Amino acid sequence: MVILSPIIRLDNPETFEVLKAIPVKLVSVRLQDLISKNTFKFNKTYEDILSSGGLHSYLNFEGEILLSLIMKDEMIFNLRMNDYVESINLLKPDFFTTLDGETYEGEFYVSWKEIDRINKENQKLLELCQQSKPIGLVKGCSEKQIDYHVEKLKSSGIENFIFHNGDFFRYGDSRMIRKARSYCYRIRKEARTLFLYGMGSQRRLIDFSFADVYITFKHFVSAINRIRFIGTKQVRCNGRDVPQILKKNFIEMHKNLKAIETQTKLCEGY
Repeated sequence: MVILSPIIRLDNPETFEVLKAIPVKLVSVRLQDLISKNTFKFNKTYEDILSSGGLHSYLNFEGEILLSLIMKDEMIFNLRMNDYVESINLLKPDFFTTLDGETYEGEFYVSWKEIDRINKENQKLLELCQQSKPIGLVKGCSEKQIDYHVEKLKSSGIENFIFHNGDFFRYGDSRMIRKARSYCYRIRKEARTLFLYGMGSQRRLIDFSFADVYITFKHFVSAINRIRFIGTKQVRCNGRDVPQILKKNFIEMHKNLKAIETQTKLCEGY
């Protein structure tokens, strides 16, 4: 059974309302929401969380929390190792992803350089952050790079992996979606638990149902655009109450995910 994990923007309390929709086992939060876009220093929300005693206290949430280090390129290249270590050790998430990097489709040379950089820096990160559990963020723009990075993460003792497939869905290109599925399935073979980040497409739920966790922000993005989910369909609505719309969206997404449990599909082969 696939678990649905909502992304919560720590700097936007409206997104906290999803916790009132249905019982949630795992919440995902983003480090980039705690960083100033101008100075690349920690913002007031970060200080508020520290003052409250950590993420669990701030959200009043007893389930598990994943701190995502997936972020925009400009933040990746402006944050220091000390920033990552401090945030993980002081925010006290149950899990954190390993480091992100610039590995876009077709940019093979840049991707290899980034994977090598990530591997070196991950070693420092894992040594200095031992109170929370790492989830290996797999990077690469080819099957060879994906396999290579998985092996490097495994050699560091990591058993659980996460793949960001949101960009592959952005334009609905069927070729890119097939490529994402191929990458994810390769990772699945090596993972104890496979997390898919940015898995908001309601039409593709069964195609990736070999994963264990779908991490999504689609319920909120649709809500601020006044879009409601009715089954797997997206319908424009007149409501202006974003928290209510996002709660209804998340409930509907949860129902859609439950529905695929009764369906069967061969995951091997393309």
